[in-house]
Order: sequence, then C-alpha cells, then structure tokens
Amino acid sequence: MASNRPVRVAVLTSVHPPFDTRVFHRQAKSMAAAGFDVLVIAPAAPDHSVDGVRFAGLPSRGGRLARPLRWPVLFARAMRSGADLYHFHDPELLPWGVLLHWLTRKPVIYDSHEYLKEDILGKHWIPSPLRHSVAVASDRIEKWCAHRLSAVIAVTDEMAERFKPFQPRTITVKNLPPVPDLPDPLPARAPVVAYAGLINSERGLDILYETARLVRQRCPEAEFHIVGVVEWDGLPRELAAMSPLQWEAVGVRFLGTIPQPEVAPFLAAASVGWLPRSPHVQNNLLAWPNKLVEYMVVGLPIVASDLPLQARVVREADCGRIVEALSPAAHAAAIWELLEDDALARKLGENGRAVAIERYTWAAEAAKLHSLYTELTAPL
Repeated sequence: MASNRPVRVAVLTSVHPPFDTRVFHRQAKSMAAAGFDVLVIAPAAPDHSVDGVRFAGLPSRGGRLARPLRWPVLFARAMRSGADLYHFHDPELLPWGVLLHWLTRKPVIYDSHEYLKEDILGKHWIPSPLRHSVAVASDRIEKWCAHRLSAVIAVTDEMAERFKPFQPRTITVKNLPPVPDLPDPLPARAPVVAYAGLINSERGLDILYETARLVRQRCPEAEFHIVGVVEWDGLPRELAAMSPLQWEAVGVRFLGTIPQPEVAPFLAAASVGWLPRSPHVQNNLLAWPNKLVEYMVVGLPIVASDLPLQARVVREADCGRIVEALSPAAHAAAIWELLEDDALARKLGENGRAVAIERYTWAAEAAKLHSLYTELTAPL
C-alpha cells in the first residue's frame, strides 16, 4: 500500500439503499471524515460524491428476486475498485466476501446487522415448512464464512459473543445516533405520537389502529405520525385493506421516508416516541433498540413494549413507560398519561436525553470502527 495516499475502503451492499442510516450516515461519512477514501457500491447509488464519500451504482430494479443478478456486478466492481479493505453489509454476500478475500488477499469485514437465524424464522415470504431448515443452514454458512474473513462487526455485545468462537476479531459497533443540534429550550411540542423506522406486524402495525382509536377517544387532537417503510404482509385482512382515510379517521398518518438529517427535527416536534414490538419474534428480543436511542437523544418521553433489552434501557434512564407488549389498551393508557401531563413528559424526556448523550451516541462507536480499519490496513 502506498504511504502517500489515503487507505481505500470499498463498502458493499446489494440490499441497502445508498444513503442507508448505518451504511452511509453513520459509518461511511465518519470514516471519510477521518481520512479514509471511502467508496460505497450500492443499488441506485448516485454518480457523484456526497459528504466526501464516492459511489458506484448497482441495478436497482426487480425487487427481492433480482438481487442475485446484482451479486456478480457488485463483485466485479469491488475487484476493480483497488480497495485496501472491503466492508460488506449483507449476509447474502458472505460467500462473495470469502472469494474476494481469497482473490485480493485484502482484509474483508462482515457487518452483521441482524440475528440471521432468528430473522429468517420471522420471514413471511419464506414458506413456513422451509423456514427452520433455511435458518439453520444460513446460520452455519454465516459462521463458516465469518471464520474465513478478516473481522466481523456486530450491532450488540450478545451478537458479538456469538461470533467470537468463529472469528476472534469481532467488535461491537452499535447503530447509535449523533447528538443533534436542537434549540434550547425546546419549542412546545404538538400532540403527536412519533414512530420512525420500518413498521410491520412484528413492530406494532397490527396494534396501531386500535391504539390510535383508544387514544383519540380521550385526546381527540392526538395524531400518530409514522415515518418509514410500511410492510403490510402478515396483517389481518381487514387492517391491510383499510384506506388512508380510515387510518386518518383515528389520527394515523403514514408519511413515508424522509432524509436522515430530517429525522431528529421530526422527532423533536412530537410529544411521545412510540416503540411497539412483538415478544414472539426472537429478533425483537435480541436486537439493540436503535430507534429508542433516537427518541431519547431528542428528549422524547417513550412508550415501549415490555421486551427485555429496551425495557432495561428505559427503566435505567427513567425516560418513559414500559407496557404490555401486545395490548393496545396498555399502550394507549401510557400515551394518554404523557400527552396529558406535560411536566411528567418533559422530565422523562430530559432524563432520556441526558443518558443518551452520556452513554449512547455515535462518536465512541465511530472510534471503534476507525481503530479496526487502521489495525487491518497497518503495514506489516
């Protein structure tokens, strides 16, 4: 590696959009700002640099079934990139990552976003008789490939412990937000319950309508604003068939996706951050609650399902209410309390923001990623 140029890093994904929160806004931008020459290869990527990060595009049409067609294209562009280090984000790229490592003899990192086995067990699009076999096979392939790569990045400490017997160079890099610039004091908040991120039947969509209806009975001006992708699969037919007007009748507005820099101001203007999760999905029980910290860091009081990890964070920070996971009545009652008691809501929000700034922000995670990149690319 030449000593008079920056270390070249190729970030690879065939699934995530080019401006994905973790891939681009957290990791790629931070490493570019730290002096690495970062190239992101992703579907529908722009043909110009953004915030110091270069891009190379992949075909983006065709949905899930078209993903395998992207893999050889991604591999060819990765080989041509001349990178000193490769960092990929999709489990389906594991065999390609091993091949890339063998052919280039360069370090290759696998970034594991989800608990793969548990995630597959919850995939509605995989026929139920096949899910267990697919999950077990995928888990074995993941561990086999991890052993043959240079390092693994996990999103939780528990996930990292799973990988360490197979890949000793495993670190945890949580998907924590930076501290946003907010006005001090914060402006008056609207009677809005905010939800940011993917929402589906496993993440509260199945109880959203009834929860909103109950909240509206007591607080007619209350609204639920949902920002992010909505997955309707797995919902009861009557909910999936509802029109936007029916949802709006109980105050629910699906606002679609918004650029990452707009998420913090969107949350800061709301009154409550909502984090419903099903306890019947193993991945929900294990995954680090990224959205929880995004709510905390802008000072939102939180209503969250009683799942172990997120409940522990909320209780330790004293920043919200933990309720029965699948009970619309319990969620509604906690939301009522926070909408009606401004002083309580403000105190809980302040508690959460203070703890988030002290313990749960991106700066320390970026330093761990920087150290890994530096270690793997250091001259022998």
